[in-house]
Amino acid sequence: MRLRLTPLQLFAAVSLLLIVATLLATSFTQARFFREAVIDREAVIVRDMVHALALRELRIADLERYADAAAQERFAHTFSVLKNLSGVVRIKVFNRDGIIVWSDEPRLIGKHVTAHEADLGGAMRGETRAIINPADRPSHAEEDLPAQELIEFYVPFAIARPGTAGETVSGAFSLYRSAKELNFTIRRGLALLWVVKGLGGVILFVSLYWLFRTVYRRQRAAESQIARLSSEHERIVQMEKLSAMGQMVGEIAHQFNNPLVGVINLAQRAELQTDNPQRVRELLGEIRRAGEHCSGFVRRMLQFTQMSRSEPQATELGALMQETVAFFRQTVGERPDIVLEAPESPVVIEADPVLLRHAMYNLIHNAAQADPQGPIAVSLKRARSEGISGWELAVADRGPGLKTEVAEKLFTPFFSTRPGGTGLGLSVAQHIAILHGGGIRAEDNPGGGARFVIWLPATGKNDETENTAG
Repeated sequence: MRLRLTPLQLFAAVSLLLIVATLLATSFTQARFFREAVIDREAVIVRDMVHALALRELRIADLERYADAAAQERFAHTFSVLKNLSGVVRIKVFNRDGIIVWSDEPRLIGKHVTAHEADLGGAMRGETRAIINPADRPSHAEEDLPAQELIEFYVPFAIARPGTAGETVSGAFSLYRSAKELNFTIRRGLALLWVVKGLGGVILFVSLYWLFRTVYRRQRAAESQIARLSSEHERIVQMEKLSAMGQMVGEIAHQFNNPLVGVINLAQRAELQTDNPQRVRELLGEIRRAGEHCSGFVRRMLQFTQMSRSEPQATELGALMQETVAFFRQTVGERPDIVLEAPESPVVIEADPVLLRHAMYNLIHNAAQADPQGPIAVSLKRARSEGISGWELAVADRGPGLKTEVAEKLFTPFFSTRPGGTGLGLSVAQHIAILHGGGIRAEDNPGGGARFVIWLPATGKNDETENTAG
C-alpha cells in the first residue's frame, strides 16, 4: 500500500529534514572551530608565559652548558612555576640540537629526541604547536606518562647573546598537560552549543510549520469558497439563461404581433373594398409583403445563434426605407406623422434587406413610443466615418430625449425604460449595423428629443464611381 502524504505532512517532513541537516552541518563545523579555538588559546597562553620567563631568567650559557649545577638550578627556578598549572604532567626544555637540557623528570636530561621531530622541528622554526590526544607515542611509555588523554604544547623561545646586535640562540619548550579539564570545558561548550542550536531548530520548525499550516488552511478555505461561488455562479448563469430565453420569447412574440396586426388591418380593409378590385389587389400586395417580412424574420430567428451570417444583395436604401415607413403606417395607423427625406437618385449598397428593414422598423417603433404625436423624421444622407464613405439612416423624434444614466445602457440587451419593454430592439439594431460593417449611435436631436443613426459603408457601384471621380 502506497503511503500518500498531505501537503501539510509533506512540508513538515521536508522542512524537518532540511533543518536537521542544516543544524548538523553547522554544529559540527562550529564544534570543530570551537575546539581548535580553545586549544589555540591555551597554546598562546603557554607561549607568552614561557617567553616571559625565559627572557627574564635564562642565559645563553645555560643552553650550552646545561649540565652545570648553576644552569640546572636556573632552569628549575624558571620553569618550575609552570608545574603548578592545573593538569601539567611533564615539562621539557630543548636546545637547538634537540637535546633535553632540563625536565621535571631528571632522568630525561641529556637525552636526544628524534621520536617526534616534526613537532619539535616546527617549534625550532618559531611555530607554536598543540597536539591533543597524540596517538600511542612510544615516548609516553618510555617517560612513564599517565595513561590518559594529553595535550602536548611545543613553544619556541629565544635568548639574546650579550654584546651582539640582536643575535639570539633559540630553544624549545615542551609541556604535557592533561586534557581532562580542557575536554570537559570543550564538551560543556559543545553541549551548550547543541542545546542552543536544537532550540533554534525547534523554534524555526514550529514557526515554519505554523506559518505553512495557516497559509494552507486559508488556501483550502479560499478554494472551498471559490468552488462554492463557482457553483452558485453556474446556477445564477443558468437562471439568467432561462430568464433571457423567456424575455427573448416575449420579444419574438412582440415582433410578430406588430406585423400581424398590420396584416389583420389590411385584411379588414380588403373585406370592405370587395367592390374595388384594384384596391383589393393593392391591399393583398401589402399583405404579401408583410408575410414575406414575417417569413424572413422567422428564418433569421431560426438562425439566431448564428446571427453573424447574413445574405447580402444589391439593396436600394431609399426604396427599403419607404417600404419600412409604409409598413409601419399600416401597422399603427396614420399617427404619428413620419417625414421621410432621401436622395432622389437610387442609393444601392450590398446589404441584407430583411435585417436592415427590421433594424429600421425597431428605430421607428422606439421613436413612436417616445413621442406618439410625432412628427418622426426619417432621413438618408451621405456621410463619412473615419475617412470611409458611407450612408446614414437616421430616425429622430421630439420626445423627452436621452438621460445621461440611460444613454450609457441604451444598447445593452434586455435594458428598457418602458414598463413591459423587452430591451432587445436597440441591441438587435446595433448587431445588424455591426454585421454590415457599420455602427449605430444615439444623440440628442438639435430640436429636442433623440436621434438614432445607423451608418453603413458605401459598397454600391454608384458610390465607387463617385469616390473615383472625387
